[in-house]
Parts: sequence; structure tokens; C-alpha cells
Amino acid sequence: KGYDISSFRVASTAGAKSSPRLMKMLEDKFGLTLCETYGLSELSVVSMSTIDDQKLGTAGKPICDLKIIGDDGAEVAVGEIGEALFRPPWMMKEYYKAPDLTAQVIKDGWFYTGDLVRVDEDGYLEYVEKKSFIVVTPSGLKISPWEIEDVLLRHPGIAEAVYVGVKDSYGGMVPTAFIVLKEEQSVAVEEIADFCRQNLADFKLPKKFKFVDSIPKTGSGKIDRRQLIRSRI
Repeated sequence: KGYDISSFRVASTAGAKSSPRLMKMLEDKFGLTLCETYGLSELSVVSMSTIDDQKLGTAGKPICDLKIIGDDGAEVAVGEIGEALFRPPWMMKEYYKAPDLTAQVIKDGWFYTGDLVRVDEDGYLEYVEKKSFIVVTPSGLKISPWEIEDVLLRHPGIAEAVYVGVKDSYGGMVPTAFIVLKEEQSVAVEEIADFCRQNLADFKLPKKFKFVDSIPKTGSGKIDRRQLIRSRI
């Protein structure tokens, strides 16, 4: 509010997966072209949309060598989800005085990101989630948090929402939604649970809901999922 952005034509998003629904809403509201980029501190940008070549919901096309592997270490088929391995000429040399850590992420010239992605038949890369943040159900089904969070944020009473697997006393995961309500909103847990049941498959439903005053953030402004995962519910 209070800023004149009428001259803006293009903006870039980075740092976390962007909701296609939110991206489209912002483009329509402000008359912008939003270009999503994907990168890491160790690699800089490795995939990006451009003004002339973009696809909503993706981070454009990779600009360096990319392999996507499954849990067995083999490359996955086009359209399937796997861990992204990049080999850019501008990759970092090593972590400072941390050879063991360097050896964990750089193998045979490839950088193992720990990020799950997929590339469609047209070559566009979709960032899914960090492997460590995927919520695994007791039956072994894997759930990407952003999908559930995108649904929760459609509820008119919710300002912020984060979906994580909180470890229980038995070492399992309890799919939990941490929710910040909008100011002057009073919403019951059962109302939100009903909303989820209307918009999500049963196996993706949060098992617990927790109202909080704020969502913890890292120094760079990202959601601190690790802190929430360690929390008690």
C-alpha cells in the first residue's frame, strides 16, 4: 500500500515454490508478468522462466546439465518426480573447511540438491519440495506440503498455513497444519477440517490442526519448517 507500481511490467519470484493460483491472481491484479526462478546458494540460478518462455506453475527450463533420479539412484522417466542433480560450470568448489559435507553433496561432478522436481515433456521444470519436508503417511504415501497449504489458504479466515509431519513419541509422523487466522476472524477447527475434507483426498488430510499467532521464519524470510517439525503438539 502507498507505492506506485504502475510502471512494473515484469517481476521474478524465488526462494520457495510459488502457488500457480497465487501467481495468476497477482498477474491479473497488477498486470505483471511473473517469472519464477529456481536456484541454490551453492549453484546460483539453475532454472528460470523468461518473458518470452514461461509456463505457469514451473520454474521455466534448466540452464545447465540436469539429471533427475529416483530412490534407487536411476534416472526417472519424463514427468516423474525425483531428486534434482545439477552440473553447472559455475558450481561452488567446496564448503569452507567441510570436506565431509562437500563429499555428501558433490559426487562425480554432480551436485545432489535434496530437492524433488519433475520435468514435463516440453522441458519445463516444476519444483515439488525438499525431500526432507515430504510428509510420509503410515502406509508409505508421500505428500507435498505446498499442495495442502494452497488449499488451506483458500479458506477466507486463514492468513497463513504450514503443513508438516510432526514426529510423535513412536518415531512416526503426524500430519499437522499450523494456522494463523486473519485479524478479527474466529474459525473453529471443525470448520477447517470440513473445508479440507471437501478439497483433499482422505490420505492427505491433516490429522491435527494448531492455531498459532505467527509462523516461524528463517533469517532469509523462509518458513522454518524444521522448527515446526520439532515442535510438540
